Amino acid sequence: MRRLIPVLLVVSLAVATTATATADPQTVPNGPWVQDSQQVSLERLHSYDEMVKALRQIERQSNGRVSLETVGRSNEGRDLYLAKVGTGPTRVLYITQQHGNEPLGTEAALQLLQRLGNGGAGWDAILSKITLLVIPKVNPDGSERFQRENHDPDCSGAFCTPGVGFDVNRWHDPAVAPEANPVPEAAAVQRVAIRYQPKMVVDYHHQGSYRSADGDLITTSIFWPNHPDAPASAVALSRQMCLVIFDTLMHYGFAEVSQYPGTLPRGIARNSYGIRGAGSVLVELRGDIGQKSAGMLVRTAYASMGALLESIAEGTVFTQDPARADTIPLRGDFVENPHDE
Repeated sequence: MRRLIPVLLVVSLAVATTATATADPQTVPNGPWVQDSQQVSLERLHSYDEMVKALRQIERQSNGRVSLETVGRSNEGRDLYLAKVGTGPTRVLYITQQHGNEPLGTEAALQLLQRLGNGGAGWDAILSKITLLVIPKVNPDGSERFQRENHDPDCSGAFCTPGVGFDVNRWHDPAVAPEANPVPEAAAVQRVAIRYQPKMVVDYHHQGSYRSADGDLITTSIFWPNHPDAPASAVALSRQMCLVIFDTLMHYGFAEVSQYPGTLPRGIARNSYGIRGAGSVLVELRGDIGQKSAGMLVRTAYASMGALLESIAEGTVFTQDPARADTIPLRGDFVENPHDE
């Protein structure tokens, strides 16, 4: 199969403008989060309505390659969309923007869906082996307010910020059935996972700005399930997926990749879908989304998405030595104000 990644790195799409208002960013321990020091610009990002319009346009123009369905509604009643492309037996699920103020994975997913919808011999060969499932902007209510949580000011209990809402990425625990889940956005992802049984899941987020041991700013951090209930086979596959992403991004030289220091809650998507038996990976993009870096970070997410699909289709992901994932450098020190550099 011919190598498609160089094509991935140069494809770009026009991104609509939006006048969405921003709220004060929420900062909580263990991230990922948007830092108070960031110069946040939303001019290049899709609002929820613009995203829906873009998805429908992609579906129309794809000649049947891309299909959409609604898989739930947010707490404020916005439809949650699942985009499907491909006919292969291996199902791969990408989810983006569980935290409303972490938007660039959504932008990358829209670009990828448009590219896949256009088809072509190389992509058609990949999509004959893979069915890609994408849930973009899982937290549309939070995204409209540019806040981490969903919008549920009456929430209470675990992982709730009173007067604001729930942290969606803490409510995927397999022990909590979707119908009993108080977070409808997380319940929608759960239902998709139960229905389609994806072999692999990748969850896109942002983190703050960190430095590598060599002094370079980290652009991407990745990690696998670390909960003890995740079966060894799922952890091994997750590590193999991380290696594909690491090798791809480091090879093309526009990313500095590290291990993310993941925590243990079962309800985190990375852990939850690993516990369910899937290869499950967290991808954290650098939190700085100013105009100067947003394009590079979208390209980083986009390249990781495409490279993983290609590697799955070729089977090379399964030839990686899972133990080598331990050699991915640990994330370094937090940079208090990267804009001063």
